Amino acid sequence: MTGNGLYQQIKDIITPLIDDAELTLWGFELGSGQRMVVRIYVEGPDGVTIDQCAKLSRHIGLTLEVEDVLSDAYTLEVSSPGLERPFFTAEQVSKYIGKPVSVVLRDPHDNFPGRRKFQGEVKSVTNNTIVLTLPNDEGDLTFDWDDLKKAHLVHIFPDTSKGKKKK
Repeated sequence: MTGNGLYQQIKDIITPLIDDAELTLWGFELGSGQRMVVRIYVEGPDGVTIDQCAKLSRHIGLTLEVEDVLSDAYTLEVSSPGLERPFFTAEQVSKYIGKPVSVVLRDPHDNFPGRRKFQGEVKSVTNNTIVLTLPNDEGDLTFDWDDLKKAHLVHIFPDTSKGKKKK
């Protein structure tokens, strides 16, 4: 079983385990390469600890082995989505109106020939249509969630410098 079938099968296996840990599934991805990577992002009402991730990783790893879902060797990673969290649904993006995000489209955008990478503030999300306000008066970028290759929140660290800069 490959593709969406494998994705759904893994989701069906990990979701109850994550729920039992009183965490929620933010999303997960299957990375390919010399060795498959199963990267799972979880969060809780008060965040998620390293201990929670380690315990959940052991449970998920054992369950995937017992269910024999992945025939080849793989690496399992369980973590918080972090400050620059990846987005897995348009609904997740909608919670970050006014915040900066970085997106990579599958194909160049018609209004920006040859360009697939953008960074801007989330202006609106309606169903699967996302609008970003781009910097430097470039205008708005409107695209459908299905046209997206990847997207993540951009964390802006606060300026903690004090006083004047040295010359």
